[in-house]
Amino acid sequence: MKPMRRKRQQLGEGACREILERGRECVLALAGSDATDGHPYAVPVNYVFSSAREGDGSLGHVLIHCAPAGAKLDALAADERVSVCVIDRADVAPENLTTLFRSVIAFGRARLVESGDERRAALVALAGKCAPDLSTEAVDAEVARFFARTAVIDVALERVSGKQCIELVEDAPGEPTEGGLS
Repeated sequence: MKPMRRKRQQLGEGACREILERGRECVLALAGSDATDGHPYAVPVNYVFSSAREGDGSLGHVLIHCAPAGAKLDALAADERVSVCVIDRADVAPENLTTLFRSVIAFGRARLVESGDERRAALVALAGKCAPDLSTEAVDAEVARFFARTAVIDVALERVSGKQCIELVEDAPGEPTEGGLS
């Protein structure tokens, strides 16, 4: 992949990780499949970020829940390569005809989680992120209620980079701009 052209706007590894951890929604982009008449498929989804597991070689994992059948899974069956985009900030500044933005895009390979224990853990993590005030008992009950009807996609991240608008770049003399998580 081509390196980022505007290096000064590139976010460092720590900032990218914070955005991935903080974000609640991302856009999952998949290659075209028969289910989409060959067109690429991009869909907004809820997710939770999980750190890399020892020895897995990834930069972390994006865990997504979905129905056990549908266009996402058809596309994944055709091509496991995906990208995800998390928008951390997108404030329109009409007086400057610009948008104050900060976002992360990641590339990786997705797989359907087969293990019941791994799927259950992902669903509990997703519930904890989306509904942090629910009790453990309430989360366990909801996970049990929907478990048979819910699939989990695990995107192992291979390359991550972030960018922000020039207006948000802090001039810090002598501090090099870090690359992404790649």
